[in-house]
Amino acid sequence: MISQKIEMRRALTRTGALLGLVLVVASPAAHAQACTTQARMSDGVRSDLSTQALTLAQFIKAGDAAKVEAATIADFASQSAFAATASLIQATALKLSGDTLRVTQVYELDARARKVGETSDADFSCALTGTTSEADFSISGLPPGLYGFAMVEASGDRPWLLAFLLRQDDGVWKLAGFYPRARSAAGHEGLWYWTAARDHAKAKELWVASLFYGEADELLRPANFATSTNLDRLRSEQRAAAPPELINDIGPDNPLIVKGADGGEYRFGSIAAGSSEDGKQLNLILHLRADFIADPQAAKARSIAAAKALLDAHKELRKDFKDVWVFVDSPGHAPALTVQAIADLS
Repeated sequence: MISQKIEMRRALTRTGALLGLVLVVASPAAHAQACTTQARMSDGVRSDLSTQALTLAQFIKAGDAAKVEAATIADFASQSAFAATASLIQATALKLSGDTLRVTQVYELDARARKVGETSDADFSCALTGTTSEADFSISGLPPGLYGFAMVEASGDRPWLLAFLLRQDDGVWKLAGFYPRARSAAGHEGLWYWTAARDHAKAKELWVASLFYGEADELLRPANFATSTNLDRLRSEQRAAAPPELINDIGPDNPLIVKGADGGEYRFGSIAAGSSEDGKQLNLILHLRADFIADPQAAKARSIAAAKALLDAHKELRKDFKDVWVFVDSPGHAPALTVQAIADLS
């Protein structure tokens, strides 16, 4: 049960809650969409978007899910549809105590030319004034309408970003998606991890470099469906610095196979860096593909052996992470979690 709660909280925090829509980065849309940056939008639109985003952020900081629900688009403001968002609001509120809220970016996303029921991707390219850079959004199956994307920074001991997808209904901006993200891990923000990743790459510590690039990406992007010129540059650097085993990526259907000292083979579906729940330390997060073991002690022993096999194969991973979290993904079963201090895996 604990592992299920942790996995759910991590998933909600990293992906956010989209109220009834599915967001992905994908191919160009069949119909043209338009993006207006805050520098180019009218004062009235910019003010309305900013005010509504800040108001929602204040409700979330107070943990007032009822007020957020009242400001949500009607299609999804029901008890059943809103339940995941209400849980996410409560979890996020605990992170924001004492923080200062400030709107930093707003975009107007015009998708009114789309057809009802269209399932193609709604792509928005937003050229940033005075630069050659741009921000991009790609939203799959987005219903027709006028949308806004707003970013509210929560500044404090542990910075957070509250990002909102808003839709205009009868002239009022209402919530259509909520995406909270931590802006720091183990006391460092995204740009620090980007710089550290470059340093590790130069030192030929490619495994740590790859994970630090990934953590920088996680901390810097506002939502999984958003990207930018800078993030594209970061991902290009990450691909160039990837160790041979990760050049073609790994996944549930393409796991990394590591042999242990005992002769056993361990299949990892993902390897990533991740902040602890309190944000004070950086951990190594592993997803192990394996058959279900009913005996808890035997299951734990296998997870520890798998973690040790990876750390023995790539010793550079031992010095930059505090704990290793091993999630065992077994078909038909909830992920089972084992947490172990890396210093104890000698």
